[in-house]
Amino acid sequence: MANYCANSIVFFSKDRSKLARLLRKVYAAYESSGPGFWNLLILHGYTNRQIAGLADKRDCFTYCDTKLNLDKDTYSFRIDTETAWEPHVAVFYKVIREKYDNEIQLVYMAEECGSQIYINSDQEGRYFTEHYMVDCCHHGEFIKEYFNSYHEAVDWIRDEYCVGVNEHDSMKVIELKVEEASDYGNGDFFNFHRFESEYGEDEERGAA
Repeated sequence: MANYCANSIVFFSKDRSKLARLLRKVYAAYESSGPGFWNLLILHGYTNRQIAGLADKRDCFTYCDTKLNLDKDTYSFRIDTETAWEPHVAVFYKVIREKYDNEIQLVYMAEECGSQIYINSDQEGRYFTEHYMVDCCHHGEFIKEYFNSYHEAVDWIRDEYCVGVNEHDSMKVIELKVEEASDYGNGDFFNFHRFESEYGEDEERGAA
């Protein structure tokens, strides 16, 4: 069974008409039965033979906005997806390139702890501002916290664990200091992650 990657994606454009057309098709695929990504490609005119090398039938939509959002002169909408092993955003890059003349952009966040995938492609923080995450169990309580900066993350760790860490410590050093101050024998654990830059669209398996 595949590990599932949880993804949040925001599509945005100044071209309301094209973005609205994409939203209608994505929402139809989200509402449809069967494999969501596969259905989205069908709605865009791809044949089953063409889709076979593009989409994994396990990939699905778990959320889709119902309308466009407007911020100044730019429209946007958000979706959430679950994909097998990797983000599989290459499907969307292909659709945008071939069906929308590259006039729609996207940014996304992806998490798949089993494969150590932590990605935030929105380096400017237009839609996703989080760049660090702590995933831990402390005194039997499971906690997942997101942070916009290293400074915020270190402050939270210092307060939560009452441990002497600072912004000059590396993530590895901080993990070691927390481990020394914690009782992992009771099932506690501590993982400190940085969201890396974008997963290249040509790097994904089965998404060329």
